[in-house]
Amino acid sequence: MADCVSYGTSQPTASVPSVLFYQEYFGHDVHLLEQCHEQLRSGSRACIFLAGDSSLDNKFWFNSATEAINGYERVLRPPRMKQDVCYWINAELVRRGLGTQHFCLNAAVEATSLNSRSCCTLLPQDALIRDKLSAKDTLIVSIGGNDLALNPVLATILNIVPLLCCTPEVCIEKYACACPPNLHVDLGCCGCGLPGCMVSAFGWPPGMAYFVDLFKNRIENYINHILNGRKPALVVVCMYYFLDVHGRGSWADGFLSAMCYDCAPTRLQAAIKQIFALATSRIQIDGGRVRVLPFPLFEALDGNDTEDYVQRVEPSVRGGAKMACALVDAVFGSFDGASGGGAAAASASAAPTNAAMIGARVW
Repeated sequence: MADCVSYGTSQPTASVPSVLFYQEYFGHDVHLLEQCHEQLRSGSRACIFLAGDSSLDNKFWFNSATEAINGYERVLRPPRMKQDVCYWINAELVRRGLGTQHFCLNAAVEATSLNSRSCCTLLPQDALIRDKLSAKDTLIVSIGGNDLALNPVLATILNIVPLLCCTPEVCIEKYACACPPNLHVDLGCCGCGLPGCMVSAFGWPPGMAYFVDLFKNRIENYINHILNGRKPALVVVCMYYFLDVHGRGSWADGFLSAMCYDCAPTRLQAAIKQIFALATSRIQIDGGRVRVLPFPLFEALDGNDTEDYVQRVEPSVRGGAKMACALVDAVFGSFDGASGGGAAAASASAAPTNAAMIGARVW
C-alpha cells in the first residue's frame, strides 16, 4: 500500500522516533507533531487535520501497528504506525490514489473536552492547527463526549437526568426541538454549566436545549477559535457514533448505566440523532463563509458490533477503519457535490477488515 508514491522532490531523512510519537497518552507531542507536519507537507500536499478527543485520537487503546504509509515512512524512525483513525485515513487516501495530494495528521487529544478549552483557550495541538491551516486543507472535528462521560459539570448531570431518564423515547424522536442562542460565554468547569442552563428554556423536552447549546454553539465557538479567521477548504463536524450496546467491563459502565443505556440503548441513540439534526447540522463557521459538512459517525458505528469498540466507547482498530472509510468518502464526496452523511453506512461496510491489515503486528 505504501509503495510507488512520490511526495515531491525532497526526501528528508526520518527524524521522528515512532515510539516517542505514539507513547504520548494525550494526543501527540506538539513538537514531534510539528516535525511530522513540516516533512509531510513536502510537495505542497493538502492536510486533513483531526481535532477533538479520543473519538479521533484512539491510539492509546490498542497496540496494533504496521508499516508506515503515505509519507510517514519517510518521517518516522522506525517506519511504523499505530493503526489509529489517522492511519486508516492515510491508508484510504493511498488506496484511492489521493496520497500524492493529501495526508492526514492527528492533532486530536485523548481525554480532553470542550471544558478543557474554555475561556477561548486552545490546547497546543489546536494552536498548531491554527498556525498551519491553509486554504486547501480540511479540518475534521469530533468533540463533546467527554463533557458528558468523563468530566460532567453539575448542570450537565441535571440536564441528563430529565432527558435520558425521564423522557419517553417517542418524545425525543418525534417532538424534540431546540434553538438556544449563542451567548459566546464559555466558562468551562468554573461556570458549572450555568451558561447552558441560561438557554435551557429554548427547547423541549427538558434538557435538550442544554445539549444543543453544547454540541452546536460551543463547538461552533471552538472551531472559530481554531480557524482564527482562516478559511480552509472544508470543515467536517462529527456527531458521535453509537456506543457499544453489548459489551461490559468498561471504565464508562457507570456512566452508561446511569443514562439507562444498558436497559434502553435506543433512547440515547434517539437523542444523539436529534442532537445531530438540531445542533451539528446547524453549525455555521465564520458567519457561513466556511464550508461545513455535518457528519453522523453513528452511521459508521451503530453500536451493534462489539469488535468495533474498546471499552465500549473508544473506536477499536476495526472501528477506526470503518470511520476512516466513511470520512474519506464524505470529504471527497463533498468536494464532488455529494452528501457525506448518507453514504456513511455503506462506506463503513467497505472498510478494510482483512486480518493481514488490521492488527498485523504488535507495536
